[in-house]
Amino acid sequence: MPGDDRPLTANPSHEDHDSRGPEYGGAHAPGSAKARFPEELNTVQRRRLGATCKYIDGLLCDIEHALHSPQSESPFPHYVVDVTPAQVRVIEGHIRRLRTQLLKTLDWQHMKPEPPEIPVSRSVMTDLGFVEIAVEELRPRHMRGCGAVPEDAIDGLNEVVNELRSLLHNISHDIRDELGLARGSLPDEREGADKKA
Repeated sequence: MPGDDRPLTANPSHEDHDSRGPEYGGAHAPGSAKARFPEELNTVQRRRLGATCKYIDGLLCDIEHALHSPQSESPFPHYVVDVTPAQVRVIEGHIRRLRTQLLKTLDWQHMKPEPPEIPVSRSVMTDLGFVEIAVEELRPRHMRGCGAVPEDAIDGLNEVVNELRSLLHNISHDIRDELGLARGSLPDEREGADKKA
């Protein structure tokens, strides 16, 4: 399960300096006078409530992913699909109701979900970068920790890597063109270029 969707432990030392607004569980501006509304939790408790609701929604996303796994063309399926389309619809209905209740829970504390921050284009290109790293680590010199690669398999292994890298290069190039992305246009790439400068 994606770790970035799990709730983080709040750092009390940052409580008075939280730059987020109170609608996200952040602290109020220092010196601001604000009457506590009935049943209002404190800043850390509100942050915990918001993070837990987000964590629950992440688990619901995992359920949805499992339910729709038959639509994936992955040659390495993870789930054995033992539910019918009708059962999928029933489960999805329960998920919608649970999400509605999560929103009501946040609304109880005058909170709302945080807006998304990660562009899909960045996620796609970042994951392709990790794919390239994984492929490169298949080279014979990186496989030594698994034992010496047989001499008669070295050329074949290098060829496999080269073919995958060539395909990935073309895929990345095509996707950049399709998304209108120039190299260095994504924030992570710009930061990397700045470090090299």
